[in-house]
Amino acid sequence: MSPLGETVLAAVFTPNPDHSSSWSGFFGFVALVIGCAIALIGVYAAVSTWRGLEPARRRGQVLPVTLTGGFFVTVGAAIAAFGLWIL
Repeated sequence: MSPLGETVLAAVFTPNPDHSSSWSGFFGFVALVIGCAIALIGVYAAVSTWRGLEPARRRGQVLPVTLTGGFFVTVGAAIAAFGLWIL
């Protein structure tokens, strides 16, 4: 109680009226995280596949490994960009 007899609340959250929180912000953040995860998983899959190949087979597998990793990075970056756009 304050000296005037009123109850004083401390640390009350007041959202910014210029940037209100909403479900679109939540889903934008989720899309951003999922897009980044897809891109990182694609890079990890491509690098681990490349390192796991025998040296004699590496030359023949350059294109498939690069295209697969690039596909995952492109799709992940597109989803992350969409999430940033929504955010």
